[in-house]
Amino acid sequence: MSNYYDILELQRDATTDDIKHSFRKLALIYHPDKNKNSPESKEKFLKIVEAYETLYNKDLKKSYDQSLGAQRSDYSSTYKHTWTPPADFYKVYSYSNIKFNQGRGGIWNISEAANAGMWKATLILFASLAAMTALVLLLK
Repeated sequence: MSNYYDILELQRDATTDDIKHSFRKLALIYHPDKNKNSPESKEKFLKIVEAYETLYNKDLKKSYDQSLGAQRSDYSSTYKHTWTPPADFYKVYSYSNIKFNQGRGGIWNISEAANAGMWKATLILFASLAAMTALVLLLK
């Protein structure tokens, strides 16, 4: 068994956001759909998903981290959880779901606060344009 932190290119103190970001970055690189379904990319992708599902789940991560031990160099030899891909694996981990953040965004994946800020900026812009138009019409 490999070290999940090494697979996801993370440090042991990685946050859930770090884990999610690293998973997404690596999954987009090694996804079988992106690599003509090569056996190597499929194997690498499965390891990335296994590492992600273990480290992103709070309870599994705690168990995994405990198995690492304080000073052990052979990290995961004592970790006993057996991972199997879910039945809907290819639906959940489809390339388009990963690329577009599971249907909620891609480049448009912004927070509600940022979305509200963009609407406010748009309204201010239109109000300014209306005021300038009114001013031009009054000065004619």
